[in-house]
Amino acid sequence: MTLQTLINRATDCTLTDDNWQYILDVCDEISKDPETNSRAAIKHIKGRLATRDANILFRTLTLITAIAENCGSRSKQEIASNEFLQTHMLAKLSDKKVHKQVKLRIAEVLQHLRKSFEGDPSLRPIQDACKVLTSKYTQFCKAPPSKPAKTAIEWKEKEQEEQELERALKLSVQEYEREKNTKESTLVFEPSTNERSGRLDPGHSSRNDPQTISIANVKKVRALYDLISYEPDELSFKKGDIITVIESVYRDWWRGTMSNGKQGIFPLNYVTPLVRKSPEESAREAAIEERMLKTEQTKIEELLALLSSKSSLVNEDRVTELFNEVLPVKSSLAKAIEKYSLRKDELGSLHGRMNEANNYYNLLIDKVVNSRGEVRSSQILPYPSESSFRGAVLQEQSTSSGFGNQYSG
Repeated sequence: MTLQTLINRATDCTLTDDNWQYILDVCDEISKDPETNSRAAIKHIKGRLATRDANILFRTLTLITAIAENCGSRSKQEIASNEFLQTHMLAKLSDKKVHKQVKLRIAEVLQHLRKSFEGDPSLRPIQDACKVLTSKYTQFCKAPPSKPAKTAIEWKEKEQEEQELERALKLSVQEYEREKNTKESTLVFEPSTNERSGRLDPGHSSRNDPQTISIANVKKVRALYDLISYEPDELSFKKGDIITVIESVYRDWWRGTMSNGKQGIFPLNYVTPLVRKSPEESAREAAIEERMLKTEQTKIEELLALLSSKSSLVNEDRVTELFNEVLPVKSSLAKAIEKYSLRKDELGSLHGRMNEANNYYNLLIDKVVNSRGEVRSSQILPYPSESSFRGAVLQEQSTSSGFGNQYSG
């Protein structure tokens, strides 16, 4: 594929989310000849930014960030040029026909590039562009909060946390048993008031009382901001990433792992707890997916058959009716794809971590077995011969007895 084709594919209007394989394909193509391809890529990207299609703009802005971080200094110079920043980025912030969410994303990308380009004086135009951004377009600026200090957790807090974890585990077991019994009896009923009050609901508690947020009732969090960290123990992530919580390390820092296998600590003011779906919400979601796979699929197949028909007697009213019925399914399909894509990544990461743990365990067992074998071999003594045994029980007698050495046995 040509570079233009790759860029068009990565920024296609039908994409409802960033396709990182397509984006990396563009970066790889640019890296083959950075001098020529960087200029050609940014020239084509300018054309993509000229559209008002929000999908294309969102995908293009992500592509710009990826090129800046993966394609070397020549690409950075093209992106940090005054003409590109002023005409194709900042100018959109004053365009009334551009959606507000796109403007927020432009401001976010500019701030990200400023941090990424900080150490290079030749890329100063990005610093100037961000000054214009913060002075003229403050309504679109969402600066991430400063990271909290790494304050050690006091003994009492740690003890309370362990108690909460134990209580949460008990509640989880009780809920599992209750759901199991419900399925076995095939009865559908609403839980009693007492059951509701005794059930751990991290989503409810986190929304109504921020003080109740703890490691015990939060299993996963979503990133609110990008965080690029150069500290070896800190986790770097992008806005929207899902982090699985492992443990609390400091008062305002937790340790977590991402679907790509990366693990590290992260500040709590950069994330928000993921609300656990209620049984009713899960059932409703499952019903929607089931309907999509059965009823809506049939309608889509019928619509495709009508549209691809060569007959001139196509029922236009039926085509319009079907199209209007299946069009709302597009957003539901996108959500379902995102949901199962994330689940696939999480399970793949878990599988990899499990294999890693299994390998470490096998190595440890081998070391233990080998070390025990070495200890045994060093402690084995030669079996005594008959002569040495007899010599051990002989006693020396005086020669006056006429017998010399007499056997005592």
